[in-house]
Amino acid sequence: MSDVYNNVKLRCQCSGELERADRGVCISQSVKIPREPKQGEFDKVIRRLRENPNARVVILFANEDDIRRLLHAAKKANQTGHFIWVGSDSWGSKISPVLDQEEMAEGAVTILPKRLSIRGFDRYFISRTLENNRRNIWFAEFWENNFNCKLSRHALKKGSGLKKCTSRR
Repeated sequence: MSDVYNNVKLRCQCSGELERADRGVCISQSVKIPREPKQGEFDKVIRRLRENPNARVVILFANEDDIRRLLHAAKKANQTGHFIWVGSDSWGSKISPVLDQEEMAEGAVTILPKRLSIRGFDRYFISRTLENNRRNIWFAEFWENNFNCKLSRHALKKGSGLKKCTSRR
């Protein structure tokens, strides 16, 4: 088994658990995806994974874009069906990592944690505005992304299509 990761914290937690379980699990190698991968980086990852042909199971602790690029590199290297992919919750039930390369994911196992609604949370959350939610440091980013606007005039660029955020959206 090998693992490929860009999330060091999650990888350490999960791989450490596998190794401690001492159930005959052997991690052949761990391959880190750089924060900003350059052209050909995913081809290198596939070459590294192929160094041990018996380590066919690959656990992916990566975002969906990196997973997509890794599957594409495996396809280019003619590795369809060779690897058995185990995708973390960033893959889950999303189609984007495998879109137009579905054959690369045949036999993959992906994880999607059970999610429960918290009573009243949706009602509370949609009642939040810029005026009544200054404590949450991530709320401004959510507001900008959700309403396709910028809070700061300095962040607005001509021709970007973005508008200045208002408290009413």
